[in-house]
This record gives sequence, C-alpha cells and structure tokens, in this order.
Amino acid sequence: MKARKTQTNLEAEKISPKRSPVLMLVQQESKLSLPIKELQDRIEHLKNMGLIKWAYILHDKDKDKHDKLVAPHYHFTLQFKKRVSVDAVAKRLKESPSQFEIMTKRGRDAKVSANNAFAYLVHQTEKAKGKHQYDPKEVIASFDYPKFIKDIAEQMTPKDILEMLGEGKITKHEAQEQIMSFGAPTLGTYKKKIDDIHSARLDIEYQEWLKEMKALKEPIKIIWCYGVGGVGKTRYAKDWAVRQGLNYYICSGSNSPFDGLNDLSAKEQEVLIIDELRPKTLKYPDLLQILDPMNFEKVAVARYHNPHIMAKAIFVCTVYNPYQFYLQIPNLDRHIDTFGQLSRRIGLNMEVTTYNINETVPKLKEIEDKRTGSKLYTYEYEVVRSYINHYANDRVDTTFTLEELEEYKYNN
Repeated sequence: MKARKTQTNLEAEKISPKRSPVLMLVQQESKLSLPIKELQDRIEHLKNMGLIKWAYILHDKDKDKHDKLVAPHYHFTLQFKKRVSVDAVAKRLKESPSQFEIMTKRGRDAKVSANNAFAYLVHQTEKAKGKHQYDPKEVIASFDYPKFIKDIAEQMTPKDILEMLGEGKITKHEAQEQIMSFGAPTLGTYKKKIDDIHSARLDIEYQEWLKEMKALKEPIKIIWCYGVGGVGKTRYAKDWAVRQGLNYYICSGSNSPFDGLNDLSAKEQEVLIIDELRPKTLKYPDLLQILDPMNFEKVAVARYHNPHIMAKAIFVCTVYNPYQFYLQIPNLDRHIDTFGQLSRRIGLNMEVTTYNINETVPKLKEIEDKRTGSKLYTYEYEVVRSYINHYANDRVDTTFTLEELEEYKYNN
C-alpha cells in the first residue's frame, strides 16, 4: 500500500532545513544587516562550520531589461566541505534565509557548482555573458580570485569539447569522459550531439582513409595466425602493432564480433585482430569480403549498424589453419565457394607452436581413400621458415591453490 502525504508530512517538508555545500548570499548594499567589514569577519568565522573558501563583490553596474541601473547589491559565494543548513549560516551572518540561494543541483558535482558560483561574481558564466563583465580585481576573496578566473577561462566548455570531437582531435570516449566531469546531467544533455558529431566525423574519416588507400594502391596486410590455445598468437599480433607504432583493436565473440567497431575511428583500428575466430562465426562471403586485401570499401556485419573496416593490417587468430577452417564452414557449395578464394587473400600464413613461429604455405597433396582406393586431394601446410617463439613464455599463470584462495585478501 502506498503511503499518502498527510498534512503533517507536508508541514515537515516545509520546515525541513535547506542544506547545500555551496551558498550565495544576495543583498542590496543599503539593506545589509552589518557593515561590510564586520560581515566579512563573520564569514571568516564560518570556518568552524567547514567553510573552505569565500568571495564577494558589489554589483553596481547591473542593468534591468529596460537598460536601467538596478540598485547596487552584493553577491557572496560560500563553499563548505559538506552540506550546511541555510538557516544556521543566515543566523551567523544576521541575514534572512530567503536571501540565500542554493547553488548545487541534483546530479551535478559540488566542485563544478562552486566554480560556477564563484565565476558568476564577475558574470563569467554561460548564462551571464550578456551582463556587465566585472573586473576580477574587484572581488574580495579568501583565495587568488584573478588566477581562479584565468584558470576557469582556460578550461574547455562542453562546446569546446564537441568542437574537438568534430575535428577528430579526441575520441568519442574521451569526449564523453570530459563532458562527464561537468556532471551526469550535462552528459545527458550532450549525449545525442556527441553521437551525431561522432557519426559525421567517422563518415568524413572513412572517405579520407578510402581516398588515401586508393591513391597508395597498397594492399591491406592479411595474416592468418593459427595454432593451439595459449601459444602466443594474439600476443604476437599485439606486439607487432606496438612495434610498428600502430593502434590495434581486438574483436572476438561467436555472435557479433564486430559490434565494437561502430565507434572506432581509422586511427583506433589501424590493426584489426580477429581473435578466436570460429568457422560458424561468419558466413563465407562475409569472411572473403573482410579479408580481401584490395577491397578498401569493406564493411563488417554487426547487430545494429554495419561499420566500415579501416585497418592497414588484419590478423586472424584461430586454432585452425585456413584449410581446416574452410572444411568446417557449414552449408557451402564447395564447387562454387572454393578454398582458393580464401587462400589467395591471405598474405602470410603463420603457424604458432610452443617453441616456434613458422611461415607456412599450402601444398596440394594427393592421397588415397583407404575405403574406396580412389584418389583424393587435400592441402597440407609446409614450413618454409621457422623462428623461435618468444611469446608462449609470456603467458600469465592463472592457477592457484585452495589454500591461496582462502588466504586471498582484496586490496581496494
């Protein structure tokens, strides 16, 4: 049963004290309860209530909507360590609680609210740009107010961040992270703009990447890296990207491995690592399209939106060599969908074992069917060069004993 608001409940809400860590006292100069110097002294004594810093200014150049000067009035901004009662502060300063404004908003960081409240003293906020701009030197404060205003001016606004996103100077994730610092509601306000700008930026980047690749006429490097689990296939691919100074992106999963590409710029997916690929993950035509080294207009199949692949190198990491992989793909007409279509797209076959990394090539072999005696043809991979595998030993040991589990302590 839902609780109903009674008259007592409503009265309790009305009399419950207002609290906030950031307050602004606004009072006409002629109506101050105390001389300004004495009021400043009382503000100083609010430190025993957790006052961190304070600042105030006389606004004597403000105008109304008719362009007439309004009565001179003071603005006092007070920042506390924690939420304080408006009534308690008002009593200390001998002012009416009605003259105080709560400067924090639900969901906004208290520090952001405090910065806005202090900046408002000289009308250096978004909403006060049309008002008279006071000189920071006119502000009396417990801290270096002119430096504070200079620092605030140098900080980026959400619009600045969107500009940087549109120019490709920051990623979508970085833009979200920076705008989130203004508070969750601000991110909510700008989320659609972030998505739209990022999408438009990706289209521009794709066209630029496409133009560059077509001009270079340089094939995308396709590497098929195969071997049993835990021998360092993916570690090699990542290390190769790092050594080339390229950014890599790892996609994996049996359902929709390319979903994460939707938000990636060309710079973020210079090396694409398709990890733990299985024969049932992709349809054969889709796999051929992705691995075509001269097809620069390729798209990956994803659930919500098929993203462009803008990689300079693609590693396929799997337990199957290419021919084994091909034989395991279901529902193929192998007279039309031939193995040769896959094999000729691969620039390098790499067999990774515990001790070696081998360059291999497929060789057509004739074998005899033991049941019928007829001749059959298959592909076997022959080693043409061999190197020591330094990546198998990099594997982190993830095993532990029951005793170690019982003694485990989480370090927060």
